[in-house]
Amino acid sequence: MSDNNAPLAIGELARRAGTAPSALRYYERIGLLPPAERAGGKRHYPPSSAERLALVRLYQDAGFTLKEIRQLLAAGSRRRASSTPLAERKIAELDARIAEAQRAKNLLRHALGCPHRDLLTCPNFRAALQARLEAGSRGGQ
Repeated sequence: MSDNNAPLAIGELARRAGTAPSALRYYERIGLLPPAERAGGKRHYPPSSAERLALVRLYQDAGFTLKEIRQLLAAGSRRRASSTPLAERKIAELDARIAEAQRAKNLLRHALGCPHRDLLTCPNFRAALQARLEAGSRGGQ
């Protein structure tokens, strides 16, 4: 029987979060995790730290930098007026990444059934290559 309110040793928290203990020490140093309590010279974190780390990972999955994540976490429970522009920009970035991934997926699907022996002679691929070149010349990805 485990105590759900018992502090977590750094190794246990790292295991639950799927990260290295060194990452937890770094997150603590830059303010993503609150300072751990020390017992016998070892770090121990409150159980709520596991959820906070899960939130950090979700933000990372969305493409936020650690600096941006720190800003979002600092906004905390107060109404996020300061984090709204940051979140809106990230949503626009994600929409663009999703659209690009969808275009790549569609092109790959086409390639699987393309009747052209050389994809470079395929009008669909030629159009996709041209669009990519134009996006690159405009500073796109």
